[in-house]
Amino acid sequence: MEQYNGSWQDTVFSDGSKLFLSKSNPKVGDEVEIKIRLSKDSPINRVFLRYLRNGERTIVPMNGKTRGIYDIYKTSIEINQREIRYHFILLTDSRTYFYNQGGLTECILNEDYDFKIISDFSNPEWTKDAVFYQIFVDRFCNGCEENDVKDNEYEEYGYHARKIPWGEKPGSYDEFGNLNFYGGDLEGVEQKIPYLKDLGINALYLNPIFQSPSNHKYDCEDYFNVDKHFGGNEALVSLSNKLHENNMKIMLDISINHTGITNKWVKDKRQYYYNKEDGSLECWVGVKTLPVLNYNCKELQDVIYRNEDCVLKHYLKKPYNLDGWRFDVGHTVAKMDATQMDKELWQDVRKSIKDTNDDAYIIAEHWTDCSEYLQGNMWDGTMNYIGFMRPVRRYLGEPDKYIRWVIEDLKMKTGSADIFMREIMAHYGRLPFQMQKLQFNLLGSHDIPRFHHSKYLMHDGKLNKDNIKASIIMLLTFIGVPCIYYGDEILIDGEDGNDQGCRYCMDWDSSHYDKEIHDLYKKMISLRKSEEVLKSGSFKFIKADERILSYARFDDKTAIIYINSQDDEYKKLTLSLDSIGQTEKVQTILGREDCCILDNNNLHVYINSNENILLKIALK
Repeated sequence: MEQYNGSWQDTVFSDGSKLFLSKSNPKVGDEVEIKIRLSKDSPINRVFLRYLRNGERTIVPMNGKTRGIYDIYKTSIEINQREIRYHFILLTDSRTYFYNQGGLTECILNEDYDFKIISDFSNPEWTKDAVFYQIFVDRFCNGCEENDVKDNEYEEYGYHARKIPWGEKPGSYDEFGNLNFYGGDLEGVEQKIPYLKDLGINALYLNPIFQSPSNHKYDCEDYFNVDKHFGGNEALVSLSNKLHENNMKIMLDISINHTGITNKWVKDKRQYYYNKEDGSLECWVGVKTLPVLNYNCKELQDVIYRNEDCVLKHYLKKPYNLDGWRFDVGHTVAKMDATQMDKELWQDVRKSIKDTNDDAYIIAEHWTDCSEYLQGNMWDGTMNYIGFMRPVRRYLGEPDKYIRWVIEDLKMKTGSADIFMREIMAHYGRLPFQMQKLQFNLLGSHDIPRFHHSKYLMHDGKLNKDNIKASIIMLLTFIGVPCIYYGDEILIDGEDGNDQGCRYCMDWDSSHYDKEIHDLYKKMISLRKSEEVLKSGSFKFIKADERILSYARFDDKTAIIYINSQDDEYKKLTLSLDSIGQTEKVQTILGREDCCILDNNNLHVYINSNENILLKIALK
């Protein structure tokens, strides 16, 4: 993304929010008004909208009008097709500029970063108000000891089932083979609804709960039955009803890429799987207990997502009434060497789900570039590792864990706001605004060591809590849907090592909680839910240099501005807010009361090393 130092260039802005688009989710045949604004002091004297209509380049002049400190240009177009991509052409007397989601440039643009409008998009509107909480069920709360796994109850993969006392360290895979159980169940989740509501949570994402021999349950034996050690189908019905009574949503996790080797299909429905020439099964990344499903088989398609009684529809209907699905390893489903039918499958899956519950939320796991799946016809969102978690954790001091799984001695520059901005924009800039709002933002999950356990945040044996606070503030102010991994709000115990290190038992002794962090989560969740601008407002970076980061969420009345310093020294800086709006007054939400002064649309900021400042600014 090309950067400019000039002030008027920084004021050029448009997006898919209500400020700049008259209809956020139009239908084919609708007329939509599109706007762009820039400083009235700019040398721009003509603006055009460029888009493709039926494949042909169409350039439309835009009408300008001065309002306050801005010139606002607008035009209307008919939504005649499923997707409209557009960018702007801005002219001075001597130069030509182009503007899209990648920023302002004098280079002729391709369309990768163009603004996009998806027509007839089935939008789960409720997600804009959602704050999710992810639960690894076996480790959250034991609500019924009668259904606990018993020692040696069964043997799988060469290991014997073990019941472990609540709170003991989980140990390693080599020791237990994922057959160490603590007794967490769905009844336990239901019992803790008051705790979750007090925190501010209004949506749950549960790791897999279907019948399986492991504690993680990604090795499903039977998709149509909830594991008896989690309480069975009746417990899911009860939990779903109770959550909905409390105005809370529920989303379940499922792998339709593979089953467990103990699934009855392995013997009875061999055609459901990929079989090698020697008769053995193809398995996910070589894990012999996870055979891969073969969607060339029409009968399998029927069972998983086509028939009215298929797996995915079954739980969206009564009596379960799920509100969404999270798909494990979404990036590998329906891919096997010469067979690459993933796009066709995901479009069919989406149609099946939306035909059953138009309001259902569809997300999938994907750690890298997933923009091709996020164009309105497959997933609603992704576990936003690439567009949020990985950039955030890198900016705040941790070399990228995803790459470090392979390259252990990885050296990466951290603390750079410029790199952070570029990584964020590389992802979000390729998505329609409608999809940007649906990305599932997280700081950690069951698959990665928790951020507060990272050795890179430890200095002289002490945790850098300022950067933990920064990550929390960013999670709850960023564009997308926030999700908190269970226990992060209390700085739960764990370790930066194997995957068991992020799956410790939830500690229900409040005297052990980090009250400062817990209180910050509650405050930020409350702010997220009360400020409309954090749910659906525009997003813009204000400053992103070597060590200072600032961005804003804004609409026509309010701006929420976040400022963070990774610099080692106290800094004075001036932020022009001309790109955000005409400012009226400033209120400090987090930070020192004397941290800033608002003067003539400039914000003079005095910031310490590793300090977090969060402001609310009234616009006029």
